Amino acid sequence: MKKFLWQADPDWTNGITEILEWKTDILQSYSGAEQRIARRLSPRRTFEFSILINGSERSKFENRLAFVGGNSWYLPIYTDVTYLNDDVNRGAIVLPCSTIGRDFVVGNKVLIKSEINNVNQTALLEVAAISTDSITLVNPVKSNFLAGACIYPTRLAVLTDVPELTRYNDDLLSAQIRFRITEHNAFSNNISFLPIYRHFPVLNMHPDWSESLKARYERFLLELDNGSSIPSRLDTAKLPFFVQEFRWFITERVEQMQLRQLFYYLNGCQKNIWVSSQASDFNVLTVDGRVLEVENTGFNEIGLMSGRKDLVITLCNGNELYRRIELVAIVSDEIERLLLNESINANAEDILSVSFLTLCRLDSDSVSWEHVTDADGLANITCSFRGVRNELESI
Repeated sequence: MKKFLWQADPDWTNGITEILEWKTDILQSYSGAEQRIARRLSPRRTFEFSILINGSERSKFENRLAFVGGNSWYLPIYTDVTYLNDDVNRGAIVLPCSTIGRDFVVGNKVLIKSEINNVNQTALLEVAAISTDSITLVNPVKSNFLAGACIYPTRLAVLTDVPELTRYNDDLLSAQIRFRITEHNAFSNNISFLPIYRHFPVLNMHPDWSESLKARYERFLLELDNGSSIPSRLDTAKLPFFVQEFRWFITERVEQMQLRQLFYYLNGCQKNIWVSSQASDFNVLTVDGRVLEVENTGFNEIGLMSGRKDLVITLCNGNELYRRIELVAIVSDEIERLLLNESINANAEDILSVSFLTLCRLDSDSVSWEHVTDADGLANITCSFRGVRNELESI
């Protein structure tokens, strides 16, 4: 069946919501140990947005919607738009434009779109090669395009639901659209920009605090209740499993690209990363090599346990140090003493905060990516991380 180009541009009032969804089988024991098996080569990818159209655009939309229905469309990836750097004449096969961090794929098609004298001019062409500053086409363009014309990568996609059309009059309508990409959604999983601590990367991309972040300590609880006697409860792992919400409000394409690379590295719930508690857990009084004296917080009473013996020490100059607590002792009612695995070359007044560092995985295989604008602008990303037993994790 003939595939049509999706031409109803999104209404950016509410942005575009992109959802990345992996699939991980988690085999979990009562001790909290896990075996995690990835079931997809790449995540499923959906886009949801609203449209508001009228005139001939509405008529074309309804005709094509009635004809294509649940079959595949060429969906422009609106969040990855780029622009022609120079004029392109008829017969050219090279499009000068930036492709960094965008979803261009050799063998797929690109959409070139411009508006001259209120007339839309479009071309859908196949990609032969990609470099950081240009796209080479299989066939030459058949029209002239001026610098500044929009270039969109396209993907084959299907509508997950039949759109419900809301008519405001005989010519104006709106609809909520949801597409699922029907191709392999590959992306780089290079996380060389992150520091490594004890064989695993450390999440040093700090969250947005414009809204409160939620956290909790989960337990493996088994409750036996026959309905008549007092219920009996067992804590099978005898350990807390830290869950921390993260939210990023990112304003640059490079930052969005790095965050996407991180999620592709984590591969849903499969892989691990060190995550800070996002709290100031110790107030440092003095520093003497490997010894920290801190305000008494009762840490000596619980002792060292999985998920609460690694630290991230943030200095006032922005640098971060990663250390492990080897011993803890009480000095007085006001002071506790921590013995670290390595010394610290800093004074107490140089330390901004000390937080617990927990080895975590994603708490869900699904990540929501709310694009306020295209990826050169604003995006709001939300997810949660869940602690694992780091002493049982393989390297």
